[in-house]
Amino acid sequence: MYKDIPLEEALAILMEYTRPLGFDEIDIIEALGRVLYEDIYAGFPLPPFDRSPLDGYAVRAEDTSAASRDHPVLLQVNQTIYAGDLPAGPIAPGEAAAIATGAPFPPGANAVIKIEDTKLVAEDQVLIYSQLKPGDNYINKGDDVPEGERILTRGMLITPAVIGLLASLGRKTVKVFKKPKVAALSIGDELVGIDEPRPDGKIYNSNIYAISAQITEAGGIPVPYRDTVDDQNQIANLLNTCLQENDMVITTGGVSVGKRDYVKEAINISGANTLFWKVNIKPGTPIVCGEKNGRLIVGLSGNPSAAMITFYMLIRPVIQKITGLQQVHLPNVTAIMDEPFKKKSKQRRMLRAKVYWKNGCYHAVPSGMQSPGALKSMLQCNALIDIPGGKGPLSIGEEVKAILLSTNYVL
Repeated sequence: MYKDIPLEEALAILMEYTRPLGFDEIDIIEALGRVLYEDIYAGFPLPPFDRSPLDGYAVRAEDTSAASRDHPVLLQVNQTIYAGDLPAGPIAPGEAAAIATGAPFPPGANAVIKIEDTKLVAEDQVLIYSQLKPGDNYINKGDDVPEGERILTRGMLITPAVIGLLASLGRKTVKVFKKPKVAALSIGDELVGIDEPRPDGKIYNSNIYAISAQITEAGGIPVPYRDTVDDQNQIANLLNTCLQENDMVITTGGVSVGKRDYVKEAINISGANTLFWKVNIKPGTPIVCGEKNGRLIVGLSGNPSAAMITFYMLIRPVIQKITGLQQVHLPNVTAIMDEPFKKKSKQRRMLRAKVYWKNGCYHAVPSGMQSPGALKSMLQCNALIDIPGGKGPLSIGEEVKAILLSTNYVL
């Protein structure tokens, strides 16, 4: 068992026991946010035929070579083609076809003049007021996607654009990486469920809900269990139940050095192999990790903010790797401190902060009380300032490394 290890080493150990779980084949309408399990090749070109990008007239560009505003060219309109229609036939020299956006070109046409540069003078005659070159306003078959091209690759996050492409290729279903089932449980005599009266000296179990939400956000399926008391045998039994029913187990509480912190012992009693205990990070140092039959147990601090922060740094990338994502690490930026942080720590510290863009660069301010049990400070927190051990205090104007918890939250 490793002890007091750096964050990066702890994550590397977790990743050694992390692997995808296979695939599900689902309807594309349900695939948003999932990860592609398969490469997708275009079975036919997009667009599947030569088509017009605008409303106007399909013409032979050569017939417009003398056209101008003062001396328009008169062409005979031999057909009208709407989107979804097929041309009635070709156009000959001196002819044009009225054409709608998305409609296929008639044989003989090699350009489209927009309707604003024309004037219909009779039901079947149109004046052309500008010159065209072959290929003007002409979308060729396969311009967007050639037939046979690998258009989507395994490991891509499925976005609305991906779903649109799949539908354009006639795909109703798609293979995606399976989501892991992640057990979430909290440990402690002090905990009561939010559906129960709260006696004096007890607290509501908020961790089970916050961690379950983080599991969902990371791409997993949370399976919350009722909290259990500080009893090593009960905890060990519950760990084994969770391991049998899920792909991974996350616990909060019971991992420090108190007399009733039994998770470390319970992992051993359960028959799991303890991989490490304590990670050199503040808050959330007393993290314990075990493994049994290739499935991980990770015990996080019972302090709400500490649990959430260490989840972001250690558990989120593990879940995302299982779901098939190629890029699992949170992005980081350089930010300028707009407020000071006066404390110094021997340990590496993750400072809760709000990061925002202003005057061409990122700025950061601490987001409130930095106590490991303070949950309110997570409300405005969209980033963690990574402060190396022994560094500090931080001054106004100082540059810092900020790990973005979600780019969607950066204003």
